[in-house]
Amino acid sequence: MYTHKSIETIGTLTMLIPIFISFLVASLILFFIMIILKQKNKMINGFTVLSLSAISILVSGQLLYSSGIIVDEIGLNGDPALFYSFLAITGMGIINPIIYFSTQGKSNK
Repeated sequence: MYTHKSIETIGTLTMLIPIFISFLVASLILFFIMIILKQKNKMINGFTVLSLSAISILVSGQLLYSSGIIVDEIGLNGDPALFYSFLAITGMGIINPIIYFSTQGKSNK
């Protein structure tokens, strides 16, 4: 029915899952870099952490909203994995700046 085979699997839209996974992996990499490299790292600063967190939350939220509209128009079921990955991305997007600024406060003292 569709031009791309993997657009739907078992009645759910699965085309956007790799994008959500990419944002989640980027947030996890940032998290582990901040945890493992506790000393001052020139690669990561407050602007980087805040901008990556904000962009990942905003874009994944927009993708979740758009996937809901697409699923409704096509007549498919929603994918709970997209919602749970959005919650994970939002959680990491909130935790990452908190961890960064709390560790920066300790290292500056």
